[in-house]
Amino acid sequence: MLTKTRLHGLVLTLAAASYGLLTYLFHRGNGGISAQLCPINRMTDIPCPSCGTARSILLITEGNLPAALMTNPLGFLAVFLLIVIPVWVVSDLLRKRDTLFRSYQKAEALLVRNKWLAALLVILIIANWIWNITKGL
Repeated sequence: MLTKTRLHGLVLTLAAASYGLLTYLFHRGNGGISAQLCPINRMTDIPCPSCGTARSILLITEGNLPAALMTNPLGFLAVFLLIVIPVWVVSDLLRKRDTLFRSYQKAEALLVRNKWLAALLVILIIANWIWNITKGL
């Protein structure tokens, strides 16, 4: 079972790792990012649904939104989450609240109750995956 402490730790660890990778890629130069970062792509030579997300995020930071959208629309969601969620965790910790954890529980319950919504999200991810494959990402 995911506790508030574990959720906060998981979120902050993932955010720190993401910021570290993005910082490395940013300083290395956008042209150097390749599909070889993805272990699924490396093993199967097929892009995963999230392939191109790091490139998309870097394009967003450069202000090149159309290219970011074409690279991987998940980059926009990732940017939003990388900004909002860590701030939310820190806010909860400072205010001694658990709003993120309660929101996570509500979202999880919503997906369990509404199978159609969970199916829609899965279909969207599969559509993104197919798009990544067809554009040769």
